Amino acid sequence: MRCGQRLRDSLIRPWSTAVYAVQVDRMSAGTGVGGAGGGLGGVADLWELSDAGFPPTRMTSDQVLAMVSQGRVGLASQVRRVSEAQSTRTVSRPEFGYAFPYLNLPSQKLKGKHMPEVVGFVAINPNLARALDVARQLAADPKARNFGFWYSAHLDWIPAPLVRRARLFQMWNGFWVAPLVESSTVKPGTWLNVHLLAFNLTDKEQQRSLRAGGSEIAGGMRGNLSFSLPPWSWAIQMVSVPAQGPPGEHTLSFKTRSGAERAATAAAVGILTLGSFVYAPGSSGFSLRYQILPPESAKSVEAWEAYALQAAGKRFEDAHASAISDRQGGRIPKETVLERFRPYLTPSLIFAALQAKQRPPEQVFPTLLDEFLFDWLGYRGADQAFLAE
Repeated sequence: MRCGQRLRDSLIRPWSTAVYAVQVDRMSAGTGVGGAGGGLGGVADLWELSDAGFPPTRMTSDQVLAMVSQGRVGLASQVRRVSEAQSTRTVSRPEFGYAFPYLNLPSQKLKGKHMPEVVGFVAINPNLARALDVARQLAADPKARNFGFWYSAHLDWIPAPLVRRARLFQMWNGFWVAPLVESSTVKPGTWLNVHLLAFNLTDKEQQRSLRAGGSEIAGGMRGNLSFSLPPWSWAIQMVSVPAQGPPGEHTLSFKTRSGAERAATAAAVGILTLGSFVYAPGSSGFSLRYQILPPESAKSVEAWEAYALQAAGKRFEDAHASAISDRQGGRIPKETVLERFRPYLTPSLIFAALQAKQRPPEQVFPTLLDEFLFDWLGYRGADQAFLAE
């Protein structure tokens, strides 16, 4: 399923309650990294960017866009061309506004079970140009305004793109967290990886720590449960759980208080199912359910992973290609493509491909390379990407 298809399938009805908006007033298709307009170069493209804890710094428009996409400057940041006398909010500038997260959240006056669900869309990409391209498409699509939130982020350290529906949970006043799980099904001996997208939507710095329960977070990653966010900013931090338990369903919870404290103030809430995940929010957190596969199922998944990689390699051979274009005049070797393709083939994706009713698996798995190249670089088919020898 392509990114665009995911978007169409994920659209939700907007609620009719009062909302406060932290968003771009006029969402712009924009130009910049990966766009048709690109940077202008020279003094005409020189800007001065500043934010809390970030002194005024001169940079090009492409550098500003990278800072925004990576979450290194926030919604309260200011920018001006060096030729302009006065700075304005970066999020309000059409050159940069589309790259910011879009947030359309329920009024803070709503409490408890009356709080509408905040469901949205998050794309994380190791390729900056593609991350900005997705942000540009979302900003230009009126249907995307039906989301409670969306964000297209650039993280250069993730091995493969991550495109997910997601839900925001308010953990503290003005502090929201959206969990993004790489795969709800994991093989024994591997890892459950959870990316935590946190927003501080207040005028003050917030230092917060989540409590994990139900499953043990890897020791070296427990520090990623703590966030120190300047005003009107956000961050993405990953935690991992070793899949060492018995086969079957397991739970990983994220809470703000201990069990005894929660019991004193617990409130009954509904359960939201997003794909193969079940989010069961409590008065102070939420839980994620995941499956550890039995050994025989894990072997089957590994066999289909190998088949998908073999099919991808064969497509390179059939095209007489040893690389693909990076869409910016460079080459990405076949070995690098397959290296990034492997982590994209999560157990959840494998099972989804096996359950496809339209075509048999032997026809579905060779097309997973197309889906990967679309999410990663925006190609509508691998044939467009191949560079013949």
